[in-house]
Amino acid sequence: MGFTSLAFLVFFPIVLAVYLLLPGRFRAVWLLAASYAFCASFGLSYLLVLLGSTLVTWLCGLGIERGRTEEKESPSGEDVLSGSNSRGRLLFWAVIAFHVIALGFFKYNRLGLLLPVGISFYTFQAIGYLADVRSGKTRAERNLLNFALFQAFFPKLVQGPIERSGNLLAQIRTLPEKKVRDSERIRSGGLLLLWGLCEKLLIADRIAIPVNAVYGQFGHFGGVEIALTTVLYAFQIYCDFAGYTDIARGAAQMLGFELLSNFRRPYLADSIQDFWRRWHQSLSSWLRDYLYIPLGGSRKGQLRRAVNLMITFLVSGVWHGTGFHFLAWGGLHGLGQIAEITGKRLFQGKEKQGGKRGLPKFVKQILVFLFVDLTWMVFRANSVGDLRGMLWIIVTDFRLKDFAGMQLTGFEWLLILLGILAVVCKDLANERGIAFRQWILSRNAVCRCAIYTGLVAAIVILGVYGAAYDTSQFLYTQF
Repeated sequence: MGFTSLAFLVFFPIVLAVYLLLPGRFRAVWLLAASYAFCASFGLSYLLVLLGSTLVTWLCGLGIERGRTEEKESPSGEDVLSGSNSRGRLLFWAVIAFHVIALGFFKYNRLGLLLPVGISFYTFQAIGYLADVRSGKTRAERNLLNFALFQAFFPKLVQGPIERSGNLLAQIRTLPEKKVRDSERIRSGGLLLLWGLCEKLLIADRIAIPVNAVYGQFGHFGGVEIALTTVLYAFQIYCDFAGYTDIARGAAQMLGFELLSNFRRPYLADSIQDFWRRWHQSLSSWLRDYLYIPLGGSRKGQLRRAVNLMITFLVSGVWHGTGFHFLAWGGLHGLGQIAEITGKRLFQGKEKQGGKRGLPKFVKQILVFLFVDLTWMVFRANSVGDLRGMLWIIVTDFRLKDFAGMQLTGFEWLLILLGILAVVCKDLANERGIAFRQWILSRNAVCRCAIYTGLVAAIVILGVYGAAYDTSQFLYTQF
């Protein structure tokens, strides 16, 4: 029951309607039941894995907090890698090992077992929660119902964002007193949800057609088609993942929750570091707070900083997938950041000596996009061998060979162009502080209804659907 399925379009309105009518003390129970039903719709075994992970994490969180309070001799403010050999510390590392081994087993097993839906996201969320309990940043949740909902909350279950206890769990704790019948918030969330569906069904899924055709049989195409679809893939993965996030955040907002933002105009970044502050923000901040900083961050010299960066990005690559090309993708971003930091330090030294100023911002933005797009090619390739073959064709046979084989009509190419233009214009406007959603919500009822109707009509008429309206899954579901 993906977000773009007909089943979800029936499921969510029912969940929302009942939720708005229920007394406060029953809301958490209803949302948890809905979340478990949502998870079970992908497979009952997936729900059992989620239940096991939730129970282990909840019990160990309580144990870790109890052990931490017993460490009277430990200094305050210690990070998650320090502390005495107490029961709490040993339990913490034991449960971290449990989660890592479980995630690794399901991701890399050769038994034919499918990856349980959302496991990469709720596992990292559980590890972050335990680290916060261990460091004293948050208290262990004693209410199993609240914690179970924190782990299973259906809008963010499949693809995140990777939530923090200080955000989502804190909101769940206040759920009985929360004002949920807020028409303005429901309208705002509904509009965000509609925009997410547009990103997914009008743009990402239509771009997927030529990308899949070329990357699936690249030997039939010339270098022009490969280069074109590589650029298109940058917008496909952005609109696909940002579309999911917007649907998730919109649905959550309609239920009275604010989820973490995952994107902030990433293709307007003017450095690789800036890109990772804008792209998949919940994962980037998780890796920073629970891996990079505990490893020492930038506090132990330039060499150690470079090693820590490379470890962090290699872990990011492994988290995304099992192929060597995912590891290479992470490594390239690690090398890119190391080179950028080194170059910036050298340039600042020359600038102090009266050297030339740096490149204009728009030039840096173009260069960063080209680097990111090249690494997306590594990410998207089916194997290292395919990647090598596609690069060879671009270098030796850069011509238009089989444009018709990309399986789109002229009208569909026009729709792709208009869709990408809409996304770029929205991001440029947002970067300058212009919020289209707030502008729409401030219009009168007739204008708002016309816009909503137009978006719905575009989704229904122009959306890309598979057989029997079984839309393609979101890309990050496989990770």
